[in-house]
Amino acid sequence: MRPFAEVLNELCNNPPGGQGKVTNVALAAAVKTRGGDIGHGYISQLRLGVKDNPTCQAIVDLAGALGVHPAVFLGGRGSLHPGEQPGWRPAALSTLFEAVHPPDRGPWSPEEVAASISSSGQFGSISASYIRELLSNTSENPRLKHILGLADHFGADPAYFFDDDLAARVDSELTDFLALRELGVVEFVTRLAERTGELSPQARAAAVEGFRQALEVGEGWSFPLNSRRTSADQT
Repeated sequence: MRPFAEVLNELCNNPPGGQGKVTNVALAAAVKTRGGDIGHGYISQLRLGVKDNPTCQAIVDLAGALGVHPAVFLGGRGSLHPGEQPGWRPAALSTLFEAVHPPDRGPWSPEEVAASISSSGQFGSISASYIRELLSNTSENPRLKHILGLADHFGADPAYFFDDDLAARVDSELTDFLALRELGVVEFVTRLAERTGELSPQARAAAVEGFRQALEVGEGWSFPLNSRRTSADQT
């Protein structure tokens, strides 16, 4: 993903709509017109990369003042649909917590996610209590590095937290994924992948065929998950 400063500079130097360059003072005034409060000095620091961790609200205000979608600062789209007023999507994080976790266990805890993000050091630190605030919607203004760290942990596109179009596609895929996990498909594929080196081609083919038949007849598995070796596999 491109640095925030690089994207902001490009938008100020070549704003959409063909108008001339946007100065820091003019951008600060445009933000204020929208009800925000970002000083031109802070904008200068963001453009220089001296400051690189704006809040979610600052991202939304800058994007709105420049006439672009806030997702553009996170590697997503810049164009806006008519009348669209994008912002932080409160349900996004809850969806990721519910859907994205290893197949052999339940959802990650806020403590686990906080520890994972903080230990990597790439996105700074975040506390479990703050993640809980985001999940309960008592806070809706995470900083850029929080957003990037959360996206990285769950393997999500950071723009997912802002873009309804992207979210609709991702949520549809997650719905299908959850359905497959309920059927045991995810666990089956994971366990099959783990045993690929041990199973013969005949055993793998038998497992896949059994899975296909189970889906077609809707009567459950037609092969034992706990005993994947066949007689052909042991020859």
